Parts: sequence; structure tokens; C-alpha cells
Amino acid sequence: MVQEVKQRLARLAVRPSIRFLLVAILLAIAVFTGMATGFDLFYRLTYILVVTLIVSYLWVQLMHRSLRVEVTGRPRLARVGDEILETVTMHNNAALPKYAIEVSDLADIPGHRGGVAVSISSLDHAMWTMHIQTRTRGMYHLGPIRVVARDLFNLFSKSSEFGERDEITVLPRVLELPGFEVPTAQLHGDSSTRQRSQSVTPHASSVRDYAPGDALSRVHWNSTARMGKLMSKEFDLGRASEIWVLVDLDRTVQAGELEESTDEYAVTMAASLVKRHISAELPVGLVAFGDERYFLPAETGLGQSDRIMQYLALAKAEGDTPLNEALADYEPLWGHNATLIVITPSPRVDWVVGLSELMRRGVRITVIQLDLESFGGIGDVAESQEEMLSRGIPQFYIRQGDNIVEQLSNRGGLNGAPTAESDRQILAGV
Repeated sequence: MVQEVKQRLARLAVRPSIRFLLVAILLAIAVFTGMATGFDLFYRLTYILVVTLIVSYLWVQLMHRSLRVEVTGRPRLARVGDEILETVTMHNNAALPKYAIEVSDLADIPGHRGGVAVSISSLDHAMWTMHIQTRTRGMYHLGPIRVVARDLFNLFSKSSEFGERDEITVLPRVLELPGFEVPTAQLHGDSSTRQRSQSVTPHASSVRDYAPGDALSRVHWNSTARMGKLMSKEFDLGRASEIWVLVDLDRTVQAGELEESTDEYAVTMAASLVKRHISAELPVGLVAFGDERYFLPAETGLGQSDRIMQYLALAKAEGDTPLNEALADYEPLWGHNATLIVITPSPRVDWVVGLSELMRRGVRITVIQLDLESFGGIGDVAESQEEMLSRGIPQFYIRQGDNIVEQLSNRGGLNGAPTAESDRQILAGV
């Protein structure tokens, strides 16, 4: 209702431009000079300017009148890099044709600009497709559609808005990473080692005869009906191998803009790794410290993948928790059955010590470090790279503009270093 009232008020307003102010000043000078000198030339100029203003004003009113706009085909979900297509139909219900009507979508998607100019015959309509490129993940809005009519001299303009604002969630880009392998040979999928549990867990492994004291929640009714006797479910502790992805969204270590920013690179890699390991039927969990603390326990299945993608889409690089504190907060989660993949642009060294402690406890670690300086930030990652090398922490190194798929292959990026000298040292040790 409020949006409709605003749109109606907007249709009533004709806005003068800067050119109108210049014409108004010129008109005032012509009138004053004509009255002071009596020259006919100034009176004629006054008449011409007045007629121009009146005609321009009426032109805008006529061009804007009796227009109706419809929008169809707006999606609710998109992915970074997708092109959103929406069909716009403009109807001219007036007997006069419309010329050079400007039409644009007021979407708040970063990087979106521009529109089209449309001319429509009398009592006709025009239909076209608007293209909106998605460059960053997040929750955005499409619409409303703004229609602007101008006169031939651009003295006046009149605009109005049609339609509603529709939400759209832009999910992170997902890349295929066939060459990425975590540094362990102990990961398993469905055939992983399981441990029996006396408690009810999400992992039901088999059925057995009902035993006195079993709760009704343990009874497997389908098997009971088939076997003709009470059967109870047996549970285990789940898969022995879990993949955890930790994304560092601390605002103090971010740099770059739009899709060429550290947080977009980090989230793209996180989403790609989640997809890869979920597809391998491994349980995957997420930890991200951004504008909020985003946490999802390790689970399997497409539902888990969808939940993580939603979290990654909404997470903003506005966190105030350094990586070393994030590791300390969630350290109890990770045991000898966990593989932790850390994605960070942080050039600090203190978090490397925390990772060493996790490795000592049997947690398998992989670090993907972004070169902050290559994104326009301040901070040399050479010291943290050397510290990880000395402690035997597997690492990948990503610069702005790198081919992520190539860099996240064990041949292209494992133990990568930020300098040519470090690269030579690594190659010499292979």
C-alpha cells in the first residue's frame, strides 16, 4: 500500500533539470533587458523561451501519460556469474505514440547499471528482455521498474515506478576442483569406520531384536511389521572422517572490490570444496566468522550442501574475530577424525601456532592462503608461509587473478609460496 502511494505521488511530479534553470535565468535577463531598453529582440526571445518551456512541459506530461509496465520471469535464486533475465512489457494506452521513454530496473545488485530507451506506437506495446549480471553473492532486490519521460531539450523529466521489489539470493560461484586432494589417505565415504553407540544418533546402521528397556523411539516399525516381532534400531557415531571448512571473514584482513575481492575468492573456494566433498558422500561442516558467526555441524547430503550455500551467500566480510581466536573457540570440535581446510587472507603468524596444536592432536590441516597485497591490501604473507612450511602444514597460495582450479590442484598449488625464491626452495625439496 505504501509503495503504491509513493508510485502515484511520483507520477504527479515533473522535475526541472539544470537546463531549465539556465533557461529560466536567460528568460529573466531577456525580460529585464527588454523592459529596460525596449528592444523588440528581447521580447521575441522572451516569447520563444516561454513557448519552449510550455511545450516541453506538456510534452513530458503527454509522453508519461497512460503507460503501464509488467515484469515477469524474475528468479528467486541465482549464482555469481549468472545473467538474470527478466521480461519487461510496456503498454501504451494513449492515442499518441511515445518516444524515447527510459526504462531501468532499480535492482541493488552491485555493479548493475543502465537501462533501455523505448519508443511505442499509439495503443501498442513493446516487450524486451533486461539482462542483469550477478557479480557478488548476497541477498539483493530486483525492481521496481523506473520509467522516465523527457522533453526534446531535456528541460523537464517525469518518472514513475512500477511493480514491487522482489528478493533474490545470489549463491556463491562453484568451481569443479578435480585436482584437489586433502593431504591424507585416511578419508573414506560410506565405507568409513563406524563405532557403535548406545545413544540415539542421526546415524541408524542396522536393526536387532528388541531388548527390555529399549525406548519406543528405537523401534523400527517397518522391520517389526515384516518380521512379526519387535525390532530395534542400532545406531553408530557416524563416519570417522569429517571435512570442516573454515572461512576467515575478519574485516581487517580483506581487500579488493566486487568479484575481485578476497572474501569473494574465499567464499568461491569454500563453496567449491563443499560441493566436492558432499558429492563424495563425506560429512562437511562450516565455520565462518563474518558479520555473524556462521556454524553448521558436519553432515552429508544435498540438504547440507544447500544450507552451507545459503550461509555462504549471506555471510559478509565484516567480522571482528581474528583467525587465531576463531580457531581457539572451535578447537574442541575437531579431533583425530577431522580434516580442517582453512581459507584466509591473514598475513599474521599467531594462527599458524594454533594449527600446529591441532595437527599434534591428529587433525589433518590444509591452508588456502590469499595474497592480501595482490588484492590491494597491506600485509606480506611470506612470514606466515615460511612458518607453515617449517611446521609441515600443507598449503595452497592464491593471488588475485589466479586460475583457482589450477592453483587448487596438488600439482599446481600445494605448498605454494608467495615469492619466486620460496617457490624454488619448495621445488628443490620435492
